[in-house]
Amino acid sequence: MNTDAITIRARQVQAIQARLAGWAMGVPMPPNHAPDRHHIGYQEFGLSFHHSASIASHLERHGPDLAASAFALVRPMYETLQRGWWFTLCATDAQAAIFVNNDQFRGGSLVQVATAIEEHPPFAGTGFFSGFAQKEWGLYHSFTHGGRAALEVYGHRPNLDPNFDPATIIAVLDNVSRMSAVATMGMCWVSRIYDAARADPIYQEVLALAPYLEN
Repeated sequence: MNTDAITIRARQVQAIQARLAGWAMGVPMPPNHAPDRHHIGYQEFGLSFHHSASIASHLERHGPDLAASAFALVRPMYETLQRGWWFTLCATDAQAAIFVNNDQFRGGSLVQVATAIEEHPPFAGTGFFSGFAQKEWGLYHSFTHGGRAALEVYGHRPNLDPNFDPATIIAVLDNVSRMSAVATMGMCWVSRIYDAARADPIYQEVLALAPYLEN
């Protein structure tokens, strides 16, 4: 496997994440009087960003050798990001209260959550969440739970050296760079409701970065 290409791409993603993290530090948190759904959304975005940073860091350091752990983080990165947008754009105060008090998420399935999010700006009509390829999603799910698709990578004798497709790892890193930006954008989106003067310029910076996330 060409580990150089993986390391190079991981370092590129880390450079993007460093810029995004710098901007995110300038985004004020929702004020104390903000509804729980906005506090939850903001926190979910931060959690998703940290998952994405961990994936890039792990692959930069270990390449394909321990890539299974990076793959296993993709699903929580994605689900946390999706929940952040659902709480921000769709949740009612009652649904947020159930989550805070009972740790029960009432947004429905991944498909239902994606559909609900895409009824609102900035995702209306984009298919950003609902268009996530089922085959790709199945692969990430398998690594999270030790499914067959994950085990096939380790089914090569005479040892357990994993046999990853380098293009698949690069694709994960490309997704990570995009999800990092969308998490930062979410933090800005919530913050703009309460402090547009500070948050909107940062939001525009994140949007301007979008062309550089496409490959």
